[in-house]
Amino acid sequence: MLGQGGGPPWPAPPVTVDLRAPSPAAVRWLPEEECASRVVLADRAARGEFAALQAVLHRLGVPSVRLDAAQADGGRDPLTISLDDGLVTLEGRSFRPTVVWARGPMPRAIPDGYAGSLIGADSWSALVGQLAALAPAGLPGGDRAGRLAQLAGAAAAGVRTPRTIVTTDPRTAEALKGDRLVVKVLDEHFVEAAPGHLVGLLAEVVGREALMRRRPPGFPVIVQEYVEHDLELRVYYLDGDLHAFAVSKPSPDAPWRNPAAVSVRGMPVPPRAAAVVGRLARGWGLTYGAFDLLLTPEDVVFLEVNADGDWRWFETKAGTRALTNAAASMVRTLHVNVLRAAAPPPIGGVLDFLVLGSETW
Repeated sequence: MLGQGGGPPWPAPPVTVDLRAPSPAAVRWLPEEECASRVVLADRAARGEFAALQAVLHRLGVPSVRLDAAQADGGRDPLTISLDDGLVTLEGRSFRPTVVWARGPMPRAIPDGYAGSLIGADSWSALVGQLAALAPAGLPGGDRAGRLAQLAGAAAAGVRTPRTIVTTDPRTAEALKGDRLVVKVLDEHFVEAAPGHLVGLLAEVVGREALMRRRPPGFPVIVQEYVEHDLELRVYYLDGDLHAFAVSKPSPDAPWRNPAAVSVRGMPVPPRAAAVVGRLARGWGLTYGAFDLLLTPEDVVFLEVNADGDWRWFETKAGTRALTNAAASMVRTLHVNVLRAAAPPPIGGVLDFLVLGSETW
C-alpha cells in the first residue's frame, strides 16, 4: 500500500559545484613551439585532470594543446577545422590532432557574451565533443550509454547487477527486497544552472518506510535494491591497464557533502573484478572508463561506468599519482602509434618509470 506522501519529495537538497576556471586562459600549449601534430585535451579547466596530464605528457615529449571547454569565446582568433586534411588552426597555429580526449560535462549555460543563445552553446559543446572524429585515436571510446543500457548490457554479459526499476513514483518499489533502497537520477547527476555552477541531485540510500512517506519527485528515477557488500571499488580502465581504489563512505553523496568522511586507498585489482571490467570495457569498446563495483563474498556487482570519470580526487585522497602517470603513458602510446614513427619501445614501461619517478606525490 502506498503511503499518503505527506513527507518531503525524494531528492535531498541539491549540491552545487563551482567549475569556473581559476584562470582566464582558454588554450594552453605545451610546448609553446610549433608542432605538426598534437594531442588535444578538452575539458573544464577547473576539474584539474588534464592540467596534470598535460604536464606529464610534456615530460614524456608529447606535444599537446589543452582547451578549456567553458571558455568558448568567439572574439578570439578564428578556430578553423578542415575535414579534407584534418588540419586544425587555432590561435594562428596549425596542427593535426593525433589523439583527442574530450571529457564532459560540456558547458550548456554560456552567457550572451560568449555564444549568444542555447544553440550557440550547444554548437560549442558539439564541437568539443566531436573533435575525436578528426583524430585517428579518440577517448574515451565506445558509446556513452546511459545507466539502463549499462545495466542491461552488464546483465547480458553475465555480470551481476542490482535489481532495478525505473519509476516516476519510488513508492512503487515494493517488489525490491530489503529495508534499504538506492534512489538515483536516470541521466546526468548535474545540470549547469549558471555558467560554471553545476547543481546536482545525488544518489541516496533511503529506508523503505521513509521512502514510502515521500512525495514522488515528478520525473523518472532509478530505484535499486541495496546490495550488502564487503568492499566498494572504483576501478579505472586505461586501454587494458587497470588501477583500483577501495572506497569507504558513510553515504553515496559523501564525496560532495562530507569529503573528510570518505576513505580512499589504492589496492591491487582483485582478479574477479579485473575479469569483469575487462569483459565489459572490451564489449563496449571503451579505451577509458571509471567502473564502480561492489564485492560480495560470491559476486562482483556492477553499478555503473563513467566514461568521463574524475581521477585526481581519488589520487589526492590516496596519496598517489598512479592514474595521471598511467593516463599519460596510455596517451603517449596512442600518439606514437598514430605518428607511425615507431612501435612503442619494448622498454617503454621502464622509460616511463624513469621519467615519471615515484607514484607518490
